[in-house]
Formats: sequence, C-alpha cells, structure tokens
Amino acid sequence: MTSRNEYTMEQWQALRTAPQLVAIATAAAGNSGLFGSLGEGMATASAIAEALRDEHPLLREVFTKDDMQAAQDDIRVTIGDVTSQAVLNEHLQGATARTVTAALAALAAKGAAGEAEAYTTLLKGIAEKVANASKEGDFLGFGGERVSEPERAFLASLHELLG
Repeated sequence: MTSRNEYTMEQWQALRTAPQLVAIATAAAGNSGLFGSLGEGMATASAIAEALRDEHPLLREVFTKDDMQAAQDDIRVTIGDVTSQAVLNEHLQGATARTVTAALAALAAKGAAGEAEAYTTLLKGIAEKVANASKEGDFLGFGGERVSEPERAFLASLHELLG
C-alpha cells in the first residue's frame, strides 16, 4: 500500500482533485437546479464518508480536510472565469478526463494495483451516486428522468476512461 509521501506533488494533486472533479462534472452535466444540486452534494458527501471508512489508507488520505480544501482551490483555478453553462460543462469534462488520467498513471507508476482498483471504484461510485441523486427535467417533483442524457454521456466517457 502506498501513502501520500510516495507521490510527487503533481501526482498527489491529481489523486486528491479527481474525485471532486468527477462529482462536479457529473452534477454540471445534469444541470439539476437548486434542489437537485443539494441532493448531488449529499451524494458526494456520502461517497466521501464511505471512502473515509475504506480499508485503503490512500483513499482516506485523499479526503483529509486540508487535501479537500486544496482540491477545491485547484478546481476554482481550473474553472477560472467560465460563465457559460455549455462551456463550463465541456471545460469540466476535459479537466476531469485529464486529472483522472494523471491520477491513474500515478497509481500505475507505483504498482499500486489494489489501490488503483479501489480508486477506480471510488470514482465510478461518486459519478453514479451524483447522477442518480436527483431527477432531471422535472417540475415540482413530477416527471423528469433519474439520469439525463448528458449525464449518461459523461458517465459512459468516464467508465471508458476508467476501464
């Protein structure tokens, strides 16, 4: 098992930032509105709580208070001044793909197969929980669909990336 100290700063930055980017990119793809966003936030918190109980210390290290704050700061820089929803989605999905790829490469470079599998499962779980957290396109709770087409497209690309 590896720990934070075995990774370069760039590798660690990717490892700690990818889970939050996955959550934000999934939520942004769905454009769920206020109540949907609250549900997606709760789904993310639930996935983080599960990771904190995981048997792999690396997953617990990714979600320390300081590393979560640093990841959020990294994401703010990544997003920058993007204001258009369509541009934001594209920007977030690209940043997520690059960051996830870097995180997986870092794990592979250390030969951390068990941790890579747990990390991949974590990322898939976050995306699935966020996508299923609220209905898209509903009106006052009526109608809509659990996972929207843009979310399905993002999930498919993420699953392809994660293998």
